[in-house]
Amino acid sequence: MSVNAVSEQRRDRLYSGWRRERFGWFLGLTGPQLILCGIVALPVLLAIGRSRWLLTLELIPIASVAIALVVVPIRGRPAVRWLTDVCMYAWGKAMGWSQWRSKAATGSATTEELRQPDLPGVLAGLRMHDGPPFGPTLQRVCVLQDSVAGRWAAVARITHPGLGAADAETRNHYADQLGALLASAARGEQISRVSFVVRTVPDDGAHRAAWLADNRWAHAPAVVTQISAQLENAVTSAAVRHEVYVTIAVDERKIRRQAAQAGGGVVGRARVLYRHLQEMEGHLRGMGATSVEWLHTEDVAGAIRTGYNPADAATLERARQEQARNRPTTTGVPPGAAGPVNAPAPPARSYVHDAWTTVSYALMLPDLPTRVGAMAQLLAPSTPGERRTLALHYEPQNPQKASKEVERDIWTAEMAEDVRRKRGFRVSREQRRRSAEVASHESQLAAGHTMVRVAGAAAVTVPSTWPAEDHAATFEAAVRACHFRPLRLELAQDTGFVAACLPLGIGLPDRSAA
Repeated sequence: MSVNAVSEQRRDRLYSGWRRERFGWFLGLTGPQLILCGIVALPVLLAIGRSRWLLTLELIPIASVAIALVVVPIRGRPAVRWLTDVCMYAWGKAMGWSQWRSKAATGSATTEELRQPDLPGVLAGLRMHDGPPFGPTLQRVCVLQDSVAGRWAAVARITHPGLGAADAETRNHYADQLGALLASAARGEQISRVSFVVRTVPDDGAHRAAWLADNRWAHAPAVVTQISAQLENAVTSAAVRHEVYVTIAVDERKIRRQAAQAGGGVVGRARVLYRHLQEMEGHLRGMGATSVEWLHTEDVAGAIRTGYNPADAATLERARQEQARNRPTTTGVPPGAAGPVNAPAPPARSYVHDAWTTVSYALMLPDLPTRVGAMAQLLAPSTPGERRTLALHYEPQNPQKASKEVERDIWTAEMAEDVRRKRGFRVSREQRRRSAEVASHESQLAAGHTMVRVAGAAAVTVPSTWPAEDHAATFEAAVRACHFRPLRLELAQDTGFVAACLPLGIGLPDRSAA
């Protein structure tokens, strides 16, 4: 988790000024770490105080190992956290808690159960509701209820031309609009999270096949038809398409009173959520989106289903093409059938769902500035049939709280620099850079921007018969080429899959748990 700021150098807009959300206030240690270290060191100090030197020599190695387990980080987690996670993982696997099979697959799901999602892991508490009519078309938007986190959300599928062919001026404009969207969400004080999910998936060819069926000349020569079919197969097998989703979530604690005034219950909360959707849609169109479609329940279930099983995308697309031609068909997916058919106990380093394997990563933000569109290389598949996904979860902070944090950062930076000079120590380049960034944060807040918590997650998905580790290594190389550092979410691959691949706004932990 970090806080970002935007700066400008020459013509390219750069993202910089990332900082850790929490700092150790004594020797880089947090409060719980200091308490644990004090408890571990207390027997040694008592033995020294009583001059029991033999006992002291016996306790020092034990205390040193215990302190090392608490203090020394290993791949993003303290050693004691690794031990805890390994024990919990092994216990859950032994008890069979991490195995999953949907009720729809077993045939035991009732009609009522099919109306609510049947999902594994962190999604078990998710509920879907049909909201009241929204917008001029009076469409019913799916309202997602996350009872565990206390959030209500809506999902939109957007169409965007991308940044590959955009010039620097256009990129800067998109960056400004993203900043305006987050600042507007922060000023409203009700939107708790804005999530963007981009999935680069193999082209199923359904749309092209439907067009050819309507436009193929029946009297074409056989040779021409054969050559055309070969070209179609070659192009379709190497083609990819992008799916872009945006999730807007509001906090139950912040909307409870207004929801009661709007009618209470699900309808009242949906009406409060709707008040923000049109505003966010305007910002999304300013970012270059050519269409913004707020999804209803079956469409959200379809996005979840294709997240777990990319092969189902072709079937759903063919159904949509048939519907567009006024032919009888069934589109969408019942919420109860949105999840995986079967998900065995996940390995420590990957997640197996149906016939697919996904490797998920957290993106560690770089120290150096990055330009707009720097992560485009990450989304380019290395092999036809591979799926890559990228999710960015933003949590705008209240402007008053952001101002207090910046003031505290300025005070801390100035005090640290002053103490170093008075003690005769050299002020490092890192300290000078940190002071400059904190000063820029203050000027940006004065200009109307705000602080934003942000987390990035990415994943690569391949069929289970493919060598997943080879594709994971190629994916890690692509992430490093974008100047980010991938942190593999070992022992938490099922949760990482949800954060990186599903457009549900789940992926950024609460501040109290961060």
